[in-house]
Amino acid sequence: MSAGGEQDSATVYDFIDRVLECDPGQRVVAIKALSLNEEFFRDHFPGMPVLPGAMILEGLVQSARHCLQQKTGRADWVLRSVKGMRFNRFAVPGEVLRLEADFDKDDDGALWFKGKAEVDGVGVGRLRFALVLFDTPPAGS
Repeated sequence: MSAGGEQDSATVYDFIDRVLECDPGQRVVAIKALSLNEEFFRDHFPGMPVLPGAMILEGLVQSARHCLQQKTGRADWVLRSVKGMRFNRFAVPGEVLRLEADFDKDDDGALWFKGKAEVDGVGVGRLRFALVLFDTPPAGS
């Protein structure tokens, strides 16, 4: 929080536990220890808790946003687009999720990243996603 009480970051819910590596604007590696105490495991799924794919996406977005903030000084990077999201296996309580996002290209202000999530070196999922500054209008408008 700032001295005036406003939030300093666009992120209210922190999914990532720790950033291991950050080459500002180029590459970020972060981790999340998955605990059965996480609220989302209660409903996804009762008797067989697995990490929702949306949370993997959120972790990658937060990781990339963290690194972009280091480069630009701005925290208001938001998700614009997701492509090719694929999952290979479940991530479950007790595991440590490794999140990696590598800058791919700048497409008229939309910064594209290649993201992947792993547990113990085994792929959980991968995707491409784009972040834009909150005040950036959609392309073509």
